[in-house]
Amino acid sequence: MKKHIIFLGNMGVIYYSWLLCVLFLAIIFCLEGTTFVNPPMVLTFAIFALLLVYTWNCSYIALEEPARLRLPYQKTVVLDRKPVLLARWKSFRVYRAQVSKHQTIDYVVFHRKRGSK
Repeated sequence: MKKHIIFLGNMGVIYYSWLLCVLFLAIIFCLEGTTFVNPPMVLTFAIFALLLVYTWNCSYIALEEPARLRLPYQKTVVLDRKPVLLARWKSFRVYRAQVSKHQTIDYVVFHRKRGSK
């Protein structure tokens, strides 16, 4: 089963800050232009949307044996051990995955209960 994730830590802050820089640049083009809709704004919003879709599609963990972790800036990594649950709050769960001997990645997964509304 494949679960989409939001990765945390230094790598997540750096990656998502660059993604938000593109969004803020599009907003600046929107507010500083002579018209509300101008070509630089449309182009940067399109780039932001493409980057957002790419990030969503390439940020996941597959939990079947062996577990695989995929990040947008990295190739798929096969995990030796299952991720460890660090914390939970309402429907969010924070896990830590051991990628290599010296590197761990923390990530958030949204869990919802099936069948209850």
